[in-house]
Amino acid sequence: MDIKEKARLFAIEAHMDQRRKADKVKPMIVHPLNVGDILKEYGFDDNVIAAGYLHDVVEDTQYELSNILELFGDDVASLVDSASESDKSMSWEDRKKETIDRIRNLDIRHKAIVCADKISNLEDLRILFETKGESFDAFNRGFEDQKWYYTEIYNSLIYNQDSDFKMFEKLGITEGFERTSY
Repeated sequence: MDIKEKARLFAIEAHMDQRRKADKVKPMIVHPLNVGDILKEYGFDDNVIAAGYLHDVVEDTQYELSNILELFGDDVASLVDSASESDKSMSWEDRKKETIDRIRNLDIRHKAIVCADKISNLEDLRILFETKGESFDAFNRGFEDQKWYYTEIYNSLIYNQDSDFKMFEKLGITEGFERTSY
């Protein structure tokens, strides 16, 4: 079994019975699988795709980074770590600022996982809002705070990178929502 399939199966098991925060009907695993598929679509290597499948395991399950390291090696563990919030006990604002600062100087492989995660999240939000008429009131922070966060994530992702990279363009287009769209 290759590392992508091993990671995919591990993520499915780790996220068993979890639901998406924004859409309680949708199984959580749909998101990590989508992130891995986005990375595959943009031609990233097997370890990056595996890390895409695993990117929420450390944040949202009983597993720790040491488990990822033991099962998938240094490279995948590093990729997962870069896409994970370091301290969930911090305030929302401090966690988001830390994430924005941390990803600014990462290499393209590490940034790609964060970018695919944000693309997937924003696509899910767009679909949720279009189909159910949900508003940002369903989240911990409203529209303006979410817009600030995604704009700054985008700015950190393109820092020292080719902003014309198709994946960044997709996030820029996805991120470019207007308040009236939701």
